[in-house]
Formats: sequence, C-alpha cells, structure tokens
Amino acid sequence: MSLWGRLFFVSIAIASAQTAAPGQNDYRFPNSQVLATQQKVANYDHPLRKVVSGGEQKDIKYTFLGSKLLQAGYPSEQATIDLPPLPLHNWNEAHIHLYKHSGTHSIRNTTRTSYLEMVDVWHHRNIDYLEFVKIEVLQQDRLQVVTHPDFDAPVLIKIASFPWEMLSLQREATVYSLLHGSGTTPEFLGYVTEGGRVIGFITEYITEVPSIRGRNMRGCLAALRSLHQRGIAHGDAHDGNCLIRKDGSAVLIDFELSVETWSHEEFERDLDVIGRCIQELSGNPY
Repeated sequence: MSLWGRLFFVSIAIASAQTAAPGQNDYRFPNSQVLATQQKVANYDHPLRKVVSGGEQKDIKYTFLGSKLLQAGYPSEQATIDLPPLPLHNWNEAHIHLYKHSGTHSIRNTTRTSYLEMVDVWHHRNIDYLEFVKIEVLQQDRLQVVTHPDFDAPVLIKIASFPWEMLSLQREATVYSLLHGSGTTPEFLGYVTEGGRVIGFITEYITEVPSIRGRNMRGCLAALRSLHQRGIAHGDAHDGNCLIRKDGSAVLIDFELSVETWSHEEFERDLDVIGRCIQELSGNPY
C-alpha cells in the first residue's frame, strides 16, 4: 500500500488534519507553487500539495518533506525554507529529505500513485482544477471563489487537498444529490478534477447582504426543517452554515457531518443549535 493509503487509514483514528494556516513555514521551490501544506501526520512526513510548472506544462504533484529538524519542531518560528526544483517526469508523489548539518536536500522515490477520489458522481460537469481562475481563498486551497468560462458569475469550489479529507467531501456531495431541486442548498454545478481524478465539487457562490440576513434568519430554521423532512440531520447547524440570498431565500451549506437518519434526537439537536443562534442574533426566542 502506498504512503497515501497508509495515511488515509491512520486518519480514520485521528482528527482530520487542517491545512496550514498563516504563521507556519513557507516552503519555496524554484519551479513550483505550494497550494497546501499540513502539519506532520502521526509518524509520517509533512505533506505538501503543489503545482509544478515547466514552460506551458503544469501538473499537480504531492511531496512528503522529511527531516529530523522538522520532527523536532524546528524552526520554532515561521521561516522560509528553500527547496530544490522538482522534475517534470511522470510522477505525482515524491519524498524530499532535508539534511541537518549540510543544509542540502535529496529527492527520493518519485512514483506514480493512484490516489483516492470521489465516487458516486451524479452531475455531468467535470472541470480540471487548473482551469479555474482564483478570485478569493476562503480556506487555504480547500475552499475558493473562482471563475470559469462555463459560468457567467463566480462560483465556489471545495476540494480535498489531501486524501484524508475525501470522505467528508464524499458525504457532502451525496447530501447535495439527495437535496437536489429542494431549494434548501446552493445550486450544485459539477465536480472538480485533478488529472481525471474527482477531488471536489462546484456550487453556486452566494454573496450575502447583511441587512437581508438580519431579517430572514428564520428562513434558516425553515430550511433545516425541510432537510429533516427528507431524512437528513445536518450535524453542524449553526447560523454560519446558513446563507441568505439577495432575494431573501435561505439555504444550508457544509454537509460534511450530515447523516441520513430519522432520529428525532438528531433533529432536535440541529434545531436547538440553530434556535440558540437565532435567539442570540435577534434577542427573541425562536
């Protein structure tokens, strides 16, 4: 089994790793742009997701950065770490080792690995990640506002930067399929691919108007009840996961923790969370 596969199974037993936030190390390659990094997972090296460029050719590749210095928490503060240029051969996974005393690097084990991907694809549209034009990053690499010639307005893409994030996105895409046409979610517009592998999805991008949001928070409660009528518990039903369109309609987002169930306990938990949020925002009981 590849290292990606082992990492995936390790992640089942630990909390999902989050992509690196500002303040962590800046890893620089002469011919690559780092898209996402994560802290060391279990006993494995630091994973990096990057786009490697060579003339007009661009490819997404993954590397694991190994070093006893990094394992010991070095550097203790944010630092820029310069790394060697990456080859443009037919590989998508490599391991880079930093040598403590000489400050040199070595690239080891460049291989072609089959990564996890989303299954049960139900929408006809697939667009490669590198075809999008980035407008705004909402979560590093994972959640972005982008443009593409297929769409007249900016859209939102949500991707699994690393394989241990795939299960939650698969669950979310499944919920979108179950709710398709219900009006309780943003419009699902297709899938994001990476070299043919499905790694995420595309949805309508909703820009909220604060004055409208304040007047229609109860629409969030109605959307949640509609979800329950279809046998789905949201699992994270706070007010930040409900968006209000300019026309005043409310939609729910972020279904990574959602489950298919008819459990009244699960439904009541959802309603309690959103109800307390509405009460805090309005000052009135829901």
